[in-house]
Amino acid sequence: MRARLAALTLALAAPAVVAGCYPEYSPDTSAQNASVGPSPLRRLTNEEHLNALSDLFPGVKVTLPTLPADATVAGFDNAAEAQQPSDVRISRYEAIAAAYAHALVGDSTGLPALLGCSDWSTPALADACARTFVEKIGGRVFRRPLTDDERNRFTARFHGWQIAVDFEGATELTLSAMLQSPQFIYRPEPAPPDATNGRTIALDPFAMASRLSFFLWRSTPDDALLDAAKNGMLTTESDVRAQATRMLADQRARRVLYSFHRQWLGLDRVLLDEHAVRTPEVDLGWTTATQAAVMTETQLFIENTLSQGGTFGDLFTSRRAWVNGDAARVYRINPLPEPSQWTEVTLPPNERAGLLTRAAFLAGYSHRGATSPPVRGNWLELRLLCQLPISPPPGVDFSQPKMQPGDGPQTNRMLFETRTKPAVCQGCHANLNGFGFGFEHYDAAGKFQTVDNGLGIDSSGKINGTDVDGAFDDALDLSAKLAVSKTVHQCATERWVRFAVGRAPDAVEAPMIDALAQHFHGSQGDVRALLVDLVASDTFRMQKVVREGSSP
Repeated sequence: MRARLAALTLALAAPAVVAGCYPEYSPDTSAQNASVGPSPLRRLTNEEHLNALSDLFPGVKVTLPTLPADATVAGFDNAAEAQQPSDVRISRYEAIAAAYAHALVGDSTGLPALLGCSDWSTPALADACARTFVEKIGGRVFRRPLTDDERNRFTARFHGWQIAVDFEGATELTLSAMLQSPQFIYRPEPAPPDATNGRTIALDPFAMASRLSFFLWRSTPDDALLDAAKNGMLTTESDVRAQATRMLADQRARRVLYSFHRQWLGLDRVLLDEHAVRTPEVDLGWTTATQAAVMTETQLFIENTLSQGGTFGDLFTSRRAWVNGDAARVYRINPLPEPSQWTEVTLPPNERAGLLTRAAFLAGYSHRGATSPPVRGNWLELRLLCQLPISPPPGVDFSQPKMQPGDGPQTNRMLFETRTKPAVCQGCHANLNGFGFGFEHYDAAGKFQTVDNGLGIDSSGKINGTDVDGAFDDALDLSAKLAVSKTVHQCATERWVRFAVGRAPDAVEAPMIDALAQHFHGSQGDVRALLVDLVASDTFRMQKVVREGSSP
């Protein structure tokens, strides 16, 4: 059966992916001189794939095998250049498709709704029902109308399976084949056959619907978006802005708000096995449940802050938090909620403000038994400023510095200052330490501390390489400065563009990114406004025609 379905899948894929255009598509070529980068073929990420299935078939509960992890580029899992297929992935796609198809067809009460008909008792009724099913489900799964060739071939296969098995079996096998096909797994954006190589044209409306939905919802388009594409309501900038505004008001937009920031900032690093425990001196109570709790706390903070009118700056300065018992213990919130109860609280004013003082970041960028200011400083430079640190010279000692016999008491900061004092180290560590020392009030579990080894803590530092350079007192002061920095807004904008298009921005798109960043900063960090501006840009709405075997 696997070989049979694989052969069918490839055969069904060829015309739509290779031959060119969807029905009745006349591209707008008025923007042929727009400066846009390439439009690579993109596969659904694991997150997008499972979200799409969940949204296509709400309420269906199935046990699924785990897909191989998506490879990441610049921290993101949706980079087209890294989306290579594998035998394991293809096998898992088949198993997932089969599980969904079996669950849907096995539910006799829901089968008429799936089919779009309720009576298939005669050959004529069965034929009409099969055609309705192929048209209806095919259009939703492929996110566009089927071509005549696809429609005829799927219907013919349905009839063949009906003869070999029965009507229900044919339904299950046809649905399984659709859910494994490249038209579902990938997001083809074919240009019309007569489009000139190297020319920039407006994206096909149905491809535009998919770009919008997989960006803003991390999932498949809804009926309203597909209807807009069908009715020519995704062709202008104002059309796209209207749909994006609608979509960002939907609860599904919480997915992109969290997914982007989780990946950009590497916030799920705390879930790695190396962070499953803390040494007893740091936190006896730290468990895998604590790992999960501080990660969920960060997720709820991001989602609730940005979906409830908060700004980009609020991600650095807000003291709102949603905690359960495990997260509340780390933050010293009393009384402790139950482990399964998530309660909104306000964190202590002199200890916490925004993501940089949350345990997911602080514990994720520490060792199990000690903090590392260079590690935290490197994170800030790379993630928030989009600056690559200088590579260390050969032979550098990367071990945690420790007090030597006969030394007097020293703080962690003092040990790192001694280790990185040589001039050869300062080329990197002037910045790494300058940022990283700001977090010394937080131990390796992210708990707030006022003394280190019996000594008072100095958490002052210095910002370099931004528009807000200068000294800061502690992590709260640092966070407040970064919250209004043009440099940080510029970095966030560039990363949003990369995340939206699944590739590194092209050099010709630099002016567009600069304009988006300027507007983003001028809007006081209105993330939703940034996303609406982004999807209305030429880069998102246009494609450059590149024919196979040629260069534009």
